[in-house]
Amino acid sequence: MSDEKRPDEDQPGASARPERRRNRRLLFSVLGVVIALVLAAVGVVGYYAKSAVDAMDNIRREPSIMPTGRRPTPVQPSEAKAAPLNFVLMGSDHRGTERGRSDVLQLLHISGDRKQVFLMSIPRDSWVPIPGHSDAKINAAYSWGGAALAVETLESLLDVPMDHTAIIDFEGFVNVIDALGGVTVNNREASTAGDLQFPKGEITLDGNEALIYVRQRKNLSDGDFGRATRQRDVIKAVVEKLTSTGVLTDPARFREAVTTLGSNFTVDEALTNQAILDLGWSMRDVRGADIHSFQIPTSGFGTSADGQSIVLLDKAALADLQTALRTDTMLGFYESHR
Repeated sequence: MSDEKRPDEDQPGASARPERRRNRRLLFSVLGVVIALVLAAVGVVGYYAKSAVDAMDNIRREPSIMPTGRRPTPVQPSEAKAAPLNFVLMGSDHRGTERGRSDVLQLLHISGDRKQVFLMSIPRDSWVPIPGHSDAKINAAYSWGGAALAVETLESLLDVPMDHTAIIDFEGFVNVIDALGGVTVNNREASTAGDLQFPKGEITLDGNEALIYVRQRKNLSDGDFGRATRQRDVIKAVVEKLTSTGVLTDPARFREAVTTLGSNFTVDEALTNQAILDLGWSMRDVRGADIHSFQIPTSGFGTSADGQSIVLLDKAALADLQTALRTDTMLGFYESHR
């Protein structure tokens, strides 16, 4: 499908925003996994533990980013495992004093045994019910009610409570990539951006190149879907680089990376330093290869009654996803729907 047929606009008749403005602030949330993997890898001792704790002290905590009304019934843990955890990963295209719409929306799911991590993208043009409003593109929830309504919308869609929300300015995240000395990703589709060439296969990106890489959309065959895949791939690459031997054996580089990471996060107030430390210890055996990346199941594209181009969700697969989230069987869902 050509890019012109893909949902590119928030309202009928609206001109496409320039790429540099639409993605001015890409927000990602990988705090739980990144810090957990780092702490697990270094055994939460000595210089490294202090660096991680210092980074966590720099995190901003905001109570208003979680919903306060009626919420889905919590998933009960089994006798052998803790309850699975769900993090909301969110981004906004806001400019100036405008709230904007959530340009990036992802679910980070951690299994009850803390051995598997699932990173799921939700296309911003997904047509869903928004609590207190009519059906609309999912990114409108942030515009209408901020992070809290975006989280409530996801809870309603997936029928499970979201345990935590975290927000990071991706342009700040770029500094983390530079502090790491760049990251390596397996580029699934060759593309160009000005003088930059992104050949297919393994490529290494510095911070600025990574920002351009995850902003590309129109010159990818899969449009927004391809961009979301690149975003997930870069997140995973950062996790793997943070926990690599080269970084863990370089105290100065490690400290610079995690300190930069912490200062660019905003999280809900329940995600305390102790909660992160506890999560880190429980996930001490997890590595980058245990992070499974995919997109929420879709059934194609459509047009709303008022003429908007929208993404349609696969209702049958969505029901399977709800069941998997509630029964802690996401690995089976992932293997059967990827």
